[in-house]
Amino acid sequence: MQIKYIKRKDIDKLKWDSCIHYATNSNIFGYTWYLDQVAKEWDGLVEGDYESVFPLFEKELKLGIKSLYQPELIPKAGLYSIHALSQARLDLFMDKIQKEYDVIDIHFSDRIPLSSTTHFANQEFEDYQLLLREDWENIYNNYSQKLKNAIQEIDMNQYIISSSVRLEEVADFYLKYTPHATEKKKHTYLRIMYNLLHRGTGFLSAITDKNNHLVAAIFFVFSQGKLMSLLPIFNATEQGQKCLWKITDLMIQSNSNKPMFFDFNISMGNIGAKEFGAQKIIYKGIHKNQLKGFKKWWVGK
Repeated sequence: MQIKYIKRKDIDKLKWDSCIHYATNSNIFGYTWYLDQVAKEWDGLVEGDYESVFPLFEKELKLGIKSLYQPELIPKAGLYSIHALSQARLDLFMDKIQKEYDVIDIHFSDRIPLSSTTHFANQEFEDYQLLLREDWENIYNNYSQKLKNAIQEIDMNQYIISSSVRLEEVADFYLKYTPHATEKKKHTYLRIMYNLLHRGTGFLSAITDKNNHLVAAIFFVFSQGKLMSLLPIFNATEQGQKCLWKITDLMIQSNSNKPMFFDFNISMGNIGAKEFGAQKIIYKGIHKNQLKGFKKWWVGK
């Protein structure tokens, strides 16, 4: 098995994206267009003729220390492959990474077989998914009573459901009401949403009041048999929270009885997955500092 390090400028986009598309753990975070929007610089490890790919997000720290980091808007990535995601295949990639980098921070997709006995495996993260294959009534029965009450309390005569709100307005709404939001992240989200609209795999669902003021919005993504929440936002009021839940409920209703999952993607905004009866999914990551005798402030984040 030949694994090559390839600089971003030399990566064959068509072959890379084809691997992501057919990978058993495919998600939007691995496509070249998404990586280009989020990561300032990235390169990749490639097995054979792009049978497996592994994006690398590198930065050089003090004293020339080489580091791999996990971009904030890429919650999970790591190894993608059209072959079986075996521990042996992963170990070959990780051995190559370990030889080249002093500080390593990587979050893998939930299907990566990172063994609990592996010396790399030392982090766990939560996500939540809801199977939509059942009738909506059956799914609704698993909602929490708090959620049911909230949805029933919303007077939809006072609100308007819309999919035509401008994305720039949504981005400004995100900046205003999301803790730790920045101008940089706002513009990154805006580029991602426009890219997804252009590809026909993303769409916005929003609720405004009768004065056309945005109350809540979610940008959804259809990808590889999943419906995913990318950017949920509400106006920091009790009614805003309820409207966000209403949007989610309507989306679940319209996609029930389909052989797919709704991925709440909580690392990019928690809608309240547990209230909807979603199942917890664990995905793993590694944070490894191979430097000895250095204090944390030398490498930092």
